[in-house]
Amino acid sequence: MDSEIIALDKVEDEVFSQKMLGDGLAIKPSAGNFVAPVAGKLITVFPTGHAYGIKSNIGVEMLLHIGMDTVSLDGKGFDIKVKQDDNVKQGDLLCEVDLAVLKAEKVPSLYTPIVFTPETMSSRTITIVKEGKVKQGEVIAIIK
Repeated sequence: MDSEIIALDKVEDEVFSQKMLGDGLAIKPSAGNFVAPVAGKLITVFPTGHAYGIKSNIGVEMLLHIGMDTVSLDGKGFDIKVKQDDNVKQGDLLCEVDLAVLKAEKVPSLYTPIVFTPETMSSRTITIVKEGKVKQGEVIAIIK
């Protein structure tokens, strides 16, 4: 999806900015279609639609967490398009989010962290190669 990329340490929520769940980056979506950032298997799909765990085809696990404090919406504004254990390709639609609902519910931030679990990154590094505005399909990070 087209979005804006920021460093994870700039996210307002300390759980993410302090990298308590792992290193990564955050995106600010320009639209409500959230897609798989990598090919892999959905290991977690939260019933509220606000978060997705993906194990990539190279074995790296990541969490995509849509917005801040969105779990409190209990699914309002989220239309899940996948289920746990589905295999996804990069760019597959995970969910549609009504961003107007999130704004009306006064969600503190639409920034969406993508964090990589430390256990699956122990011998790997992540390099953010692009910040600022990006188009869907552009490479924003490389894991080695």
